[in-house]
Amino acid sequence: MSVPLLSLARLFSTSTQPAVTAEADVWFRGDRGQVNASDGGAGLPLTIGPTGNVPVVRSTAWHTLPPYGAASSANVPADRLFALPFWPGRKATVTAVAANVTLALAGGNLRFGVYLSDGSVPTTLLADFGTVSAGVTGIRQITGLSTPVRPVLHFLVVARQGGVLNLGLTSRDTWDPIVSETSPTLAGNSNAYYRDGVSGALPGTFGAIAGTINSPAVTVQLT
Repeated sequence: MSVPLLSLARLFSTSTQPAVTAEADVWFRGDRGQVNASDGGAGLPLTIGPTGNVPVVRSTAWHTLPPYGAASSANVPADRLFALPFWPGRKATVTAVAANVTLALAGGNLRFGVYLSDGSVPTTLLADFGTVSAGVTGIRQITGLSTPVRPVLHFLVVARQGGVLNLGLTSRDTWDPIVSETSPTLAGNSNAYYRDGVSGALPGTFGAIAGTINSPAVTVQLT
């Protein structure tokens, strides 16, 4: 017996919450890339699906990755590219990125960018944000960006490039469940993937993962 093909159901698309909703109403917020539903109660609608590690995007505010964990300081090897899971809770635009230098490195830079994923690991480069000097302590940021991101898993990346001595960046001592090992180990905190040998512009694909590590923390401004 043949099984009839099912027709696709298309939800009502809107850029604002409907003024009147009833229990079990479902709609698509095109401006946020979210499927919303009503439970019949007043106020915020339900969001269907995972909300990610940035569950609430506060427009023009800064969101830190990893989003939790005690602050510490990490020594950063030259040309190591760290990839931090970045999963916005809704469609947004990256307008700036930053890290905090705790030990300055003369002649050294920080390079930032963002990669797409296959749902688990970094894959194709979405944007190379360029570099900022790591030669002074404090917050070092790149502003004036305009990179749209969908409410799916991305990886925000940061690398130290140049310099011959030590560079210190603020990190957060924590695990991230999205970051997984290829063998059973509990040796230390792992919240990012990494690869080495990235001395210039970011490669078009992230390439083979060298391992997992406790990464320097990065903060990202979203609208």
